[in-house]
Amino acid sequence: MTFLKRILLIHSAPRATAVVRKALENSGDYLIKEEHDSRCAINAARWFQPNLILFDAIASGAEATSTAQQFEQEALLKDTPVVFFSSPTPGEDRVLSSGVLSGYSFLANPVGIEEFVRCVAELLKPASR
Repeated sequence: MTFLKRILLIHSAPRATAVVRKALENSGDYLIKEEHDSRCAINAARWFQPNLILFDAIASGAEATSTAQQFEQEALLKDTPVVFFSSPTPGEDRVLSSGVLSGYSFLANPVGIEEFVRCVAELLKPASR
């Protein structure tokens, strides 16, 4: 039996994440929870216990960094990857991807949504022993 990987999608605008959410859900591999208020994100993460946290890169820098640091301080969440991303605008099928910023994975170069889904799959692939 295979369990779906849980992804917490944090973004202030629900419409902005529609393409990303749909692509991830259509893969059949993920259960998505959205949180639209970063101030509530830590509680949502505690409850949902995600395998990956996708965080709005457009959020104010201080707010995003503060929230990501809270994830690192939580015993249940400290090993959960936090990836900053910028979702596509309506009518587009590209997201920003790749890189590291302040110790956090950061998606920076525009890639197609299919490639984004592949990157998420790679992040969630079990480590080989």
